Amino acid sequence: MSSNVKDKYAIVGVGYTPQGRIPGRTSLSFHLEASANAIKDAGLRSADIDGFISYRYFPASSSETALTPNHVAHALGLAPTYISQDAN
Repeated sequence: MSSNVKDKYAIVGVGYTPQGRIPGRTSLSFHLEASANAIKDAGLRSADIDGFISYRYFPASSSETALTPNHVAHALGLAPTYISQDAN
């Protein structure tokens, strides 16, 4: 089996966070924690990531800006060549 995954797609990691209203946490903090956990679960470094797909666009809470995939990727320090969102 070739170790070259260029031009192929794969689910490489899963990240979980606590659920519900948790005092002192922002929506962005949950996104960043889940993403960091997924990167770690996959055994990757941020520099290995060239695409970012988030589950969906989440409206901002009253004190936050909207959380687009671009916003989350930027906050993670990523510079992906592909960004998207998906929802079922």
